[in-house]
Amino acid sequence: MLPVLAGLTLAARYVPGHEFGIGGDWYDVFRLPSGWAGVVIGDVSGHGLASAVVMGRVRSALRAYSLIADDPGEALTMLDRKVRHFEAGVLTTALYALISPDRTMLRISSAGHLLPVLAVPGRPATLLDIPVDPPLGVGRPIGSRHTATTVLPPGAVLLCYTDGLVERRDEIIDVGIKALVGVVEPDDPETVCGAVMSRLGLDQPTDDIAILAVRREPEPPAS
Repeated sequence: MLPVLAGLTLAARYVPGHEFGIGGDWYDVFRLPSGWAGVVIGDVSGHGLASAVVMGRVRSALRAYSLIADDPGEALTMLDRKVRHFEAGVLTTALYALISPDRTMLRISSAGHLLPVLAVPGRPATLLDIPVDPPLGVGRPIGSRHTATTVLPPGAVLLCYTDGLVERRDEIIDVGIKALVGVVEPDDPETVCGAVMSRLGLDQPTDDIAILAVRREPEPPAS
C-alpha cells in the first residue's frame, strides 16, 4: 500500500510473470524523518518464491540504509556490499530517488536499472538523463555510485518501471522504451498507470512487471 505524502500523488501496478503470483520486482515509497520522500523500484533476477525472498531482504536493507545515508548513491553503495556478501550470485538492479521536502528537487541514483520517464507540463516526455552504474552484486565493487540532481516542476510525473514492461523477445528493448515514453503524460498517476498498462501491458507476461508513477501536485491557479 502506498503512503500518503504531502505534495505528491502516487499510483503503482504489479503484474507477476509467474504462475505462483510472486517474483523479484518491487517498488517502494516512504517518508524519511528529514521530510524527504524515498522512491524505489528494483528487480531481482529470476522468478517465483526464491526471487521474492531475496527481494524482501534487499527492500528491507535499502530502507535501513536510507536512514543513515542521505545520498541515494551512498545508500546503493552500501546495498551493493550487502548483496555481494549475503546474496552472492543474484543479479539485482535498483533505482533510488529522494524528493525534497518542498517537492521541488529530485536526487536519484541507478544501479543498472532502466532510466525513468519524466513528463513535464508543456513539454514532451523524455527519459531522465542520469548516469547508470553497474547492477548490485556483480562485477568489481566500485568506490562510489553516482547521484544526479534535477528539478521536479509542478505537475511533473516521474514514471519508474521494470524491464518486463518494455522487453519483448521479438524486438530490441529500445522499441518498448520509445513506446512507453510516447504514452506517459503529466496527468493523474492512476490515469498514467492505466494508460501505460493498457498500451504496453500483456495479458500473460513472461516476466514480472512493476510500475510506479509519482506526480508533484500542480500549483493552484492564481486567484
